[in-house]
Amino acid sequence: MARFILRRLALAVPTLLGVLVVAFLLLYVAPGDPVTAMLGQRADPATVARLRAELHLDDPLPVRFARYADGVLHGRLGRSYVTDRPITADIAERFPKTLELAAAAMLLATTCGITLGVLSARRPGGWVDRLALGVAYLGISFPVYWVGLLLILVFAVGLRWLPPSGSGGLRYLILPALALGMRSIAFQARVTRSSMLDALGADFTRTARAKGAGEWRVVSRHALRNALIPVITVVGLDFGSYLTGSILTETVFSWPGLGRYVVDAIARRDLPAIQGSVLFLSVVFVAVNLVADVAYAKADPRVAY
Repeated sequence: MARFILRRLALAVPTLLGVLVVAFLLLYVAPGDPVTAMLGQRADPATVARLRAELHLDDPLPVRFARYADGVLHGRLGRSYVTDRPITADIAERFPKTLELAAAAMLLATTCGITLGVLSARRPGGWVDRLALGVAYLGISFPVYWVGLLLILVFAVGLRWLPPSGSGGLRYLILPALALGMRSIAFQARVTRSSMLDALGADFTRTARAKGAGEWRVVSRHALRNALIPVITVVGLDFGSYLTGSILTETVFSWPGLGRYVVDAIARRDLPAIQGSVLFLSVVFVAVNLVADVAYAKADPRVAY
């Protein structure tokens, strides 16, 4: 296991290096000028030239990349063009909010999705199975921003049960977590149902029943554990996407997380903020996938690396 983890970490190095190069080049060839975005269209040429020199934007591209890569290797992601704050400080302030939203959405999606999948597999074709499949189809079909706006319209504007946006407690977390986790509920329910049907028809399940084990013991201790491998794959990918791709949800609900920070940075052409956020989120995604791979062996002893 230790050799597997070290090998995965070694393979992550060229991946992150590629992300660093691509993010750096794409932002510098994209249309728009960060200096113009900061000073406005009416700034005089002397001020524009002075600011470009202070930000080293007139340096050759290889020199700028070498300076940025050296800073990354020493743990510095640069300073924001807009706020003049270190990017690491902005990320440390925003990422816990994204992590809180992702954890809430993942807890909701895993609880509901796996429960629906297990109940569906217990009685294929029953009303629970049809309900779970209906929820799965609806969850996959609707985009997250549409679900978010619908939840705000119903529960915040219509019923006035929950706040429509912002953060500040559990009540503010419910709607964005539900909007973000809706697709995962659908995927996990379908994957769990399929895996459970295979496990419930396997020889080891029939053997457990023949030995007199209770039905729920057979389902929870024998079938579910062996059906968790594909479910763990979905959970790992979904949690990684929650941490790195919750931009739409955070924007719709005005959630002060890292996704909204990236949107604001793109709008202002804040290049260091975009580059630092993309690199950090790439590291997070690689780490989450590594944890999911390690969890395979814990869920199923037959898996060996």
